[in-house]
Amino acid sequence: MADGYKLPDDEFNSLREYIYKKSGILFTGRNRFQLEMKIRERLDKTGCGNIPCYIKYLGSPGSVELNTLFNTITVNETSFFRDRSFIATIEKNVIPEIIKTNRALGFGQVRIWSAAASSGEEAYTIAIMLAEQLKGELSKWSVRIFATDINDDVLKACRTGIYSSYSMRNAAPDIRQRYFRQLDSDRYEIRDDIKAMVIPGKCNLMDTEGSKKFNKLDLLLIRNVLIYFDAESKKKVLKTCYENLKPGGHMFLGHSETLFGFDNDFKLVHFVNAVGYRK
Repeated sequence: MADGYKLPDDEFNSLREYIYKKSGILFTGRNRFQLEMKIRERLDKTGCGNIPCYIKYLGSPGSVELNTLFNTITVNETSFFRDRSFIATIEKNVIPEIIKTNRALGFGQVRIWSAAASSGEEAYTIAIMLAEQLKGELSKWSVRIFATDINDDVLKACRTGIYSSYSMRNAAPDIRQRYFRQLDSDRYEIRDDIKAMVIPGKCNLMDTEGSKKFNKLDLLLIRNVLIYFDAESKKKVLKTCYENLKPGGHMFLGHSETLFGFDNDFKLVHFVNAVGYRK
């Protein structure tokens, strides 16, 4: 297809409606070009000459093309210890409180959900910070960090726990030395006990029933995700988030995201370096 490939309006609308129904992700006129650039490769690979044919192919028995489509259209930019203000808040305020509260209640466990976790850097960053603060107690605690995404490809990286030096660019040298094994000049593997804390899994955030198992959460990270949803989808996802947190549990959105304008029961919490929400 030519570089200037453009979907007819009716086909673009049909495709974005299909994607929206399946994932809650909404492509608007502003990101139309992004979708068109990504979909043309799939049309070529599947031999479909137009969107009606492609949508039919997506729903054909035994087809795995829907997974491939999700892998193609989702954005997965992430790294270890990304966003220092957020990291500082989790490290200095949230994790100490979780440990103190659960210890006082006699709970030697922590439950965290990193939704839309991509290749897992965020989840493993949280695991490392927990290990730093629990120190010798770590083996006595049950830590479960659910790292979910709709994209199968990035989840494979999360499961292996092997990352490039570029993904590690924000990790301090002593963190690299203590929590990673260097495989070669450009690859690092997360320590086994840290890897055991993270549970990768596929999850569509619009699947309310499938999301219920990530419950009784101390902390929920759903960062840079809601920007892809329309108002109705956001309300649905936020309702699930609220129900899955335990009383007093924290939720954090992306730096540019807010719950302003949405009716919800979350309490806004102002930290020195970030803003969060609490049940």
